[in-house]
Amino acid sequence: MSSKLLLKVRRKQSRLVVASVISLALLVCTSRSAQAQRDWNKTDWQKLVEERIPDASPKTGEIICIGSSHMARWKTVSNDLAPLTIYNFGIGGTTMKDAAEAFANHLVIPFKPRAVILYEGSNDIARNTTPDQIAIHFRDFYSQVRKALPETRFYVLGIVPSPGPRFDKWEAIQVANGKLEEECERFEWLTFIDTTSGLIGNDSKPRMKCFIVNDIHMNPDGYKVWAKEVAPVVIKAESGDQ
Repeated sequence: MSSKLLLKVRRKQSRLVVASVISLALLVCTSRSAQAQRDWNKTDWQKLVEERIPDASPKTGEIICIGSSHMARWKTVSNDLAPLTIYNFGIGGTTMKDAAEAFANHLVIPFKPRAVILYEGSNDIARNTTPDQIAIHFRDFYSQVRKALPETRFYVLGIVPSPGPRFDKWEAIQVANGKLEEECERFEWLTFIDTTSGLIGNDSKPRMKCFIVNDIHMNPDGYKVWAKEVAPVVIKAESGDQ
């Protein structure tokens, strides 16, 4: 085979490899996007509840947690907020829109809690939802709940500043936190808790000791930061209703 012909063959093979890599990347992105778009109408809510609360469903007037994977992974929440009784319904991959469109009617209102601890925002920002849209979805969420349960209180946690590519949107995270805090200032039954600042170091970057290596999620040190900020606020406000 001549050198010119060999060169053409190699170039063609190179183009095929590049095309295959691009196709595979598009396939992965499409798959992830499809997974992110949950069809809540097909969700078995009873099964979902039983998977998270195997012993018994929350009684009327308890405290429930809802939110994305950062909330779902808060395995020490019951100990961290003792002596309060806490039920954690965190679901990985969810957004504030999911809270408004699904959680309000399927997880919150049916259990009639006296208080809701809410964490959403990370996935919203990662999917390029604007801070204004997050605030609108949040308002939709709590408005639905308060219409049905006019005595329910809400504690809203600041967005986790995960390391890696997600921290590229640090400015959007700060703006979204500001929007949520402003919204909470409208009513005394809404409380914003800054769980973000404690996860940022003196260098204005995520404190890596608070995160799983090469992951967006927090480790036990990260949840200690949450507990430090959340416990004094929620325990003080809710202990009287035990």
